[in-house]
Amino acid sequence: MAKDFYETLGVAKDATADEIKKAYRKLAMKFHPDRNPDDASAEDRFKDVSEAYAVLSDEDKRKRYDTVGDSGFHQQFSTEDILRDFNIDDILSQFGMKSSGWGFGGGGGARGSARGGRDAAGGSIFDMFGGGGRGRPGQQQQQRQQPRGRDAEVPLTVSFHEAMKGAERSLTIHMDGGDVTLTIRVPAGIETGKKLRAKGKGHRGPGGPGDLYLLIDVAPDERFERKGDNLHTTAAVVPSTLLLGGRITVETLEGEKVLRVGPGTSSDKVLRVRGAGAPILGKTEARGSLYVALVVRVPETLNEAQIEAANALLAAEL
Repeated sequence: MAKDFYETLGVAKDATADEIKKAYRKLAMKFHPDRNPDDASAEDRFKDVSEAYAVLSDEDKRKRYDTVGDSGFHQQFSTEDILRDFNIDDILSQFGMKSSGWGFGGGGGARGSARGGRDAAGGSIFDMFGGGGRGRPGQQQQQRQQPRGRDAEVPLTVSFHEAMKGAERSLTIHMDGGDVTLTIRVPAGIETGKKLRAKGKGHRGPGGPGDLYLLIDVAPDERFERKGDNLHTTAAVVPSTLLLGGRITVETLEGEKVLRVGPGTSSDKVLRVRGAGAPILGKTEARGSLYVALVVRVPETLNEAQIEAANALLAAEL
C-alpha cells in the first residue's frame, strides 16, 4: 500500500531539513524497539519512520520523491536502495540512542530487508527486517558473508498500448540451465529505458539469488509520438475549415474527440488537449497533454464549384 513519507513523519511537504530531522528524532525515540520490547506495532512504526527519514533527509531522493510520488518512487527504488547509504547507527547516536544491532547495519545499508518496495510482479521487493525473527547475530553475520547470485538483465519490448494502459505479462526466461516463469506488471506510463525489477529472480548464488531487471523498450505507434508525458499527433483539415472555422474529429487514447477550430486558423496551428496525453508514471489519474498539429488536406481533383470558389478567393486576394 502506498505511503506518504511526509504523513509518516507528520510534517508538511515544504518542511525544512531541520523540521524533518526533529520529527524523526521524536518518533524514533518514541518507537525505538529498546523502549518497546516485544511490541511488533512499535517496531513496524520505527521501520516506517526510518525509511521516510532516509528519503526526506536526502536532497536528491526527496526531489525525486516529490516529482514521481510514492508509487513511482518505489517502482524505481526498493527500500534496500533507499537505505543503502543510510547509516542508522550514526543517526541514532546523534540522538543518544543505539540501533542495538537489530534492523539496520552500520556502514550504511540495511541488515535484513525492506518492507516498502514492490517488485515487477506486484510482490515485496525487499523484506527489510526479516520475516518476523531477528535471528542470532552469528547467523546474520554468516548470511551476510555469503555472496548473492549475479543480477540478470533481460530486454522486454512492450506495445504502445501496454505502455499507455498498463498490463500484465507472463514471461519465461532461460536462466542457470532452466526456465523461470513469472508474471510481471507493466505500469501505465512506462517509457523506453526504464527498468522493472523482480527481486530474487536473477542468477543463483550461495547467499541467495540476484535480481532480475527487465529493460523496457516501447514499440512505436503510427498514430502518436510520445515526448515526455505528452503525445503528439496530426489532424487533416480542409481549407474551408481553416478559413471559416468549424469542428474536427481527432483520435485520442480514449477514442475520438471533437475539437473546435476557430476561423482564420493557419495550417501550422497546434491544438492542445489537456489530460489526453500519456499517463504520468507513478501518479494515479495524472496525464500529460495531447498536441494536435493541423495539416491542410487538399482534394486531388476539384469539381466545378470548388474551382469557382478557388478562383473567387484568388481574385479577392489580388
